[in-house]
Amino acid sequence: MAGSIRSTSEKSNDRFVAQQLSSAREGNRAWLERLKASDEVKLDENGIVLLGGISVASFRIRVAQSSMRHDLVPSYWSHCGILLGEGRFATVPLSPGSDVSSVPGRNGVELAKLDDFDDPKRWPNVAVIRFARKHDDVREHIKRVEADRSVIDLPAMMLRWLGFVWGVPGAVNPLTEGVGLPSAAFVETVFSMVGIDLTPGLASRSSCPEAIWQAAKWWREYYEKTATADAQSQDTRKYEGMTPEGYFVVRQRAAAIVV
Repeated sequence: MAGSIRSTSEKSNDRFVAQQLSSAREGNRAWLERLKASDEVKLDENGIVLLGGISVASFRIRVAQSSMRHDLVPSYWSHCGILLGEGRFATVPLSPGSDVSSVPGRNGVELAKLDDFDDPKRWPNVAVIRFARKHDDVREHIKRVEADRSVIDLPAMMLRWLGFVWGVPGAVNPLTEGVGLPSAAFVETVFSMVGIDLTPGLASRSSCPEAIWQAAKWWREYYEKTATADAQSQDTRKYEGMTPEGYFVVRQRAAAIVV
């Protein structure tokens, strides 16, 4: 079984709260764009987006992450990325578009459009979380990961997950062998470059959306301490941690395939 994220806190983070769509016709992008953190920090720039889908691939990914939970219940989440504003986010999808030969050259990293994940029927679960009040170099760190597979070899991780998702004989749940979901490992690595730990106690290469979700909900005390240290720092760093803030909507609690 994969190591799960455990916290001694008995109370969930009250800065990370449920916020329903305003109507059945509101898409996920419109939902995101009207949200603000409590201190007016923009959530759609440098925030982390979690998504949970209804496809076969999403179902298998959500079930795989049950090994990260003490109750073994499937995760709400199957994908994640870093929001960059203007309706885009950086991520590492398992389906790399039409040109598979471009994957090695960019280490699997792609800029995705929120419009492609806008339909709440196809993507019923969505969350946005801000872990850093400042992260001015986030684009530079994304470019570094994209250009250097020695930082983290995301295509190698993609192959492990594709084998599992496609039901290849002999392919086991990658999380049980310490291989994280590429999109989450990418997000974790970018934030770790400035010292922000998205999943305390878990290696970035074994990260997954469920681990990020659990950290935002249950590790508030840890982040309060690190945020205080950042605020007291006298250097000129271009980042500043914060207690995670954000919103989520979970419309499909039990993982299921909808065709």
